[in-house]
Amino acid sequence: MNPLLKEVERKGWSRRVFLRNLLFSAGSVATASWLTACGGGSGGSGGGRSAGFSSKFRNIGPLLEPNDDGIRLPEGFTSRQLAVFGEPPVPEVDPFFIWHSDPDGGGTFRTDDGGWIYVSNSEARDLTTIRDQDPTGIFRRNLDRDTAALLPPFFGGGVSALRFDALGNLVDAYPCQRGTTTNCSGGATPWGTWINGEEIWDGKMFECSPLRDGGEAVELPCFGRKAHEMVAVDVEHRAIYHTEDIDTDTDRFYRTVWELNDWPEATERPNMDAGKLQVLFVPDGIEAARLGPVAFQWNDAVDDGRAQPDTVDEVDATIFGGNEGVWYLEGMVFFSTKSDDNIWAIDVAGGTIESIYNPENGVIGSPFDLDEEPLSGVDNIAMTLDGEMLVVEDGGFMRCMVLLPDRTTIPLLQLPGSPSLTEVTGIAIAPSGDRIYVSGQRSRPLGIFPPELEPGSLIPTRVAGVTYEIQMPFSVRVDRPMAKPLTA
Repeated sequence: MNPLLKEVERKGWSRRVFLRNLLFSAGSVATASWLTACGGGSGGSGGGRSAGFSSKFRNIGPLLEPNDDGIRLPEGFTSRQLAVFGEPPVPEVDPFFIWHSDPDGGGTFRTDDGGWIYVSNSEARDLTTIRDQDPTGIFRRNLDRDTAALLPPFFGGGVSALRFDALGNLVDAYPCQRGTTTNCSGGATPWGTWINGEEIWDGKMFECSPLRDGGEAVELPCFGRKAHEMVAVDVEHRAIYHTEDIDTDTDRFYRTVWELNDWPEATERPNMDAGKLQVLFVPDGIEAARLGPVAFQWNDAVDDGRAQPDTVDEVDATIFGGNEGVWYLEGMVFFSTKSDDNIWAIDVAGGTIESIYNPENGVIGSPFDLDEEPLSGVDNIAMTLDGEMLVVEDGGFMRCMVLLPDRTTIPLLQLPGSPSLTEVTGIAIAPSGDRIYVSGQRSRPLGIFPPELEPGSLIPTRVAGVTYEIQMPFSVRVDRPMAKPLTA
């Protein structure tokens, strides 16, 4: 059991109430010293926060009118457009490298010169992300690698990177991975690489370096063939958690786990050929987990080369429709499900799972806007070391919201574009803690403005995408890995 939960039970407090009202990781709710009201708290990148911790997001103020980029931000926040589909982000360095379409999952890395890198996946595929083009979802569910190979070059997917110097200047842009399709989301590893997957029925998982010339990307068979989404690395338990989003009737939550001999050092790359694929099973059912905490178990997946959705009836596993984002923090695993807009939390050591955010019982709105709509279309997430969770919406209201430890949701930004045609993607926090990266997946600036449109307006298109940097007037605590070459 998580040490915090042991302390809660020792004091005779209601474990269920405690968990229902807090994001319950050691990093998010505080340390045991906070629970005993002794004050203090450990410092450093991985320690708990002090007794007087108060999230800087709590009082950021309401969203203002759209700025020149068409983005609504709180007072004191600014934005800059970094990369637009079809244009070179740094033309003076490489005029021939153009930014990919459909930017999706993203992550950040430190660099040895004091700067950092932001990597971005390209979910370019088959146009069926526009729902009315494929109302039954049949074409998307049946898009496999053979079909994807016939798509035009601009549907090629892959991973690209933006590199910044120590002052935050954009100094380079380049490809990290090519030859893959529909690369949705992923996750940074402690050994400095980027794991990312294809969101198609029989998609593959890959690993690449965020560095220019950091080595060729490699395939990772131990993650199974499925519609891959986000990834979170848990070195303590020698596991990597990953999500699946292709069909609400077959989506499951996964981990790949290693024996000690195959992953002996926490920050070193394990033997990727030795991982075992498993699926999450909640014997009491998902409805019980909404009221939880309830016990769960890991069952070995059928991993014989077939697409995982084709094996759904061959192993006991719980369906989590549209599970998207996943994050590991201090012994807890958090993940989101778009089908019901829930956020879930797993106590790894305690073996329990429960929903910690449900739009039906969450604390909605900020102190400035109590009419704020609840989270809708919950997608990728990013967390600070203090448990503040940034949640972007796939459609919904085109927002990035902050979910605080008391389940209050605070609007952080709202991108332009119709939620029926585009979505908010790529959420990541810079190593400095004062910048956020985010994309409008299928929007692009208008080159020539009709009379009725203002400069800075955006229009959704079938193949497009804009990536932004948001500068905050404060910093949050994060711990991002150092970018390294891939040495498979």
